[in-house]
Amino acid sequence: MPMPDSRIADFLQNCETDAPYGDSRIDISSDGAEIIVISDLHMGPGKSYDGCYSATENFFADAAFCRFIDRLLERPSAPPAILVINGDMVDFLRTTGFPRTRQQLSAWKELLEKVGISMTVEGLHASISKKERKFGLGTEDYKSIWKLDRIVRGHQDFYNALAKWLAHGHRLVVVKGNHDLEWYWRAVRNFLRLVLAEKIVGEQGQAEDDQLYRALVHNVCPRLLFIDDSLVIDKIFYIEHGHRYDKYTWVLGGPLLADKTQLNIPFGSFFNRYLLNRVELAFPYTDNVRPSTNLLPLLIRERFFVAMKLLFHHLPFMLRIIPKRYYRYIFGKVAVLALAVALPLLLATMFFLSAFPQFHDIVNWLPHAINGPGSSFVKAFLSLAGSYFLSRFVAHFQLSEPSTLKNDARLIMDDHPEYQFVTMGHTHNPDQFRQRNQYFFNTGTWIPIIEISTAEVREDKTYIFLYLRRTASGDLQPTWLQRWDDEAGRMEDLIIRTQK
Repeated sequence: MPMPDSRIADFLQNCETDAPYGDSRIDISSDGAEIIVISDLHMGPGKSYDGCYSATENFFADAAFCRFIDRLLERPSAPPAILVINGDMVDFLRTTGFPRTRQQLSAWKELLEKVGISMTVEGLHASISKKERKFGLGTEDYKSIWKLDRIVRGHQDFYNALAKWLAHGHRLVVVKGNHDLEWYWRAVRNFLRLVLAEKIVGEQGQAEDDQLYRALVHNVCPRLLFIDDSLVIDKIFYIEHGHRYDKYTWVLGGPLLADKTQLNIPFGSFFNRYLLNRVELAFPYTDNVRPSTNLLPLLIRERFFVAMKLLFHHLPFMLRIIPKRYYRYIFGKVAVLALAVALPLLLATMFFLSAFPQFHDIVNWLPHAINGPGSSFVKAFLSLAGSYFLSRFVAHFQLSEPSTLKNDARLIMDDHPEYQFVTMGHTHNPDQFRQRNQYFFNTGTWIPIIEISTAEVREDKTYIFLYLRRTASGDLQPTWLQRWDDEAGRMEDLIIRTQK
């Protein structure tokens, strides 16, 4: 990407004047365009120079997405269209590397200069803490740009497809989710604009500043819209990611911490960054297991020592660094239930010890059994039994997305009868229903889903999209969810079984 001149920097600083980025609902007109919605791509660092993926990577559909975009561009009548990526397009939480060499630090410095951030190589090196070297860079704008650049480099085909989409005159909407809160930073949004403009210009040699400027002015900025909260199209189509209805992924308080340089991230982000990322290095697809409450029992069965390290090392560390404001919010019900269970158990134990003297013999026997002959067998049994009950307890309260947002969607529909269509993502479970003359859709995900109850990869739950076409009169046409069948190269209806 060439160094932008002052015109480009000035233009980027003011390109959101007509469509300001903020935490309120945005209303736009489709101008008669058809609308395609996808969500939850969760792109991480992608493919590295040796052709391998990081264990924390979840998105492997770059080529499939390109073919999907090509198919959309080949529509017979080719009317204008809006592609909405409804949250978690990229996964900043899963990008855990950091610049190690002076050459990499210099390249980082040049990236920042493109969006108007000036830092020295020495300053960048000093800004990386010991914790960041282990768990990945923080959420400052300049560190988020480094992570986004790595994601783009690892998913070149995907961003080439987005650039092609814009170059053909179509529009792109990127909605913020809980894994890409970093879109909050104007510099991060502008970096993506520069990436797409550079790809539109082409990579044959160095692009001229004039070409890059024209691509930004005519192709990218007028057609790329970032949404912080929610979007309403034509006053009848409501779109949001859906993480506000998940207590573990909704941010308590404002978007920034007190120092105004780092994002205020939710409890679930700590869980992903400091817990799941470490587990996935040894057991990939950890975050893709469904139902997620079976994750810990699965680890105990398949990776016992990984599970023990998770319980007795990673989990305590995560709990130490979580901001205290989240403890009452997250663990309030757990503490009440634990007390409700522990108190009767303690009273019952005291009663039996006083009423039945023989229980004293059992209590006195246990230390001898643990340290005496056959102690290895007793210890192993107690360890397995304790691990099992502990795993079931933790699994019961495991942090996981809600399996459905139907009830929340119904409330939105009741409050806004003018909305004909409502769509969300977040849960990774495709879903749809009709309520009177209103339709709800959950567009699922494009990453693999491991269905632990059936021991299979559920490909039928991925590559999901919503495609609202126009009727002859120009109205948005009611429809149902579809799936991109990449092997057949076609769109097909999605089969969803109703669950009571």
